Amino acid sequence: MPDGHFSRDGQRRLLMAALGRQRVGKTTVLNTVVQYFRAQGSEIGVWNADQQNRTHSLSTFFPDASVPPEGGLRDNRRWIESSIKDQAEQGYHAVLDAGGGLTGFSTLVEGVPVVEALAALGTEMVGLFCVGPEQADLDYLDTFSRNGAFLPAATVIVMNEGLVLSGGSTRAAFAPIQQNAAFIAAVRRGAKVAMFPALECMAEVTDRGLTFEDAADGKVKPGQQPMASVFDPTRVRQWWTKKIPEFFGQFPPEWLPTARAASATPAEEG
Repeated sequence: MPDGHFSRDGQRRLLMAALGRQRVGKTTVLNTVVQYFRAQGSEIGVWNADQQNRTHSLSTFFPDASVPPEGGLRDNRRWIESSIKDQAEQGYHAVLDAGGGLTGFSTLVEGVPVVEALAALGTEMVGLFCVGPEQADLDYLDTFSRNGAFLPAATVIVMNEGLVLSGGSTRAAFAPIQQNAAFIAAVRRGAKVAMFPALECMAEVTDRGLTFEDAADGKVKPGQQPMASVFDPTRVRQWWTKKIPEFFGQFPPEWLPTARAASATPAEEG
């Protein structure tokens, strides 16, 4: 890409992958990314490779999400490769929920220099390493960065505040992992750190498969009970309209899947 952020057709194209072990919030973070930036007009493909997560997967929230065919790691990896090819040809942003454990994506990055290969296609890789306050949550960051398999220049360590025990101090909870050697090494190499804000009633929203905008308006799907508290819609609206913009404000703007600029009209070109 000419300056590291634009494809050969002059348009920004990002592939944002969330990595981490199960139950650290990868799906919730990507769900938030897609809802937020689609609402602003971004064209974002949703790739759901996490076949272990059936209840709260990206497919629950996005009917247009792509999923790999039934099969093993090789089939999953080939599906990812095919999706990357389609993205490069069609020119949209995309998010990938790679899943936890040994995945098609992990086998892909172990076999080829994915970041460099994507750059040659005009796509910039953004890696989101999602962690809670447990030391083991850094295993993915440690493994991928230590062996040189995957640590893009655009890397964000997403600390999920929702995993802090109720009543606990967020700062104190995350202090130990911020002192971890893998965390420090990644930051020294340019990784950014962003705190994903907790939403007290998150389960009330995700269990119903609601969009955050609908939840903020107090809407539920036909046949569903209202959220538990009359204050839950207000909680969601405060989170969605204030805390989430603050969360994305912790990212360099060029690492976010914002809408592509409209092409100039003939009159403007003249």
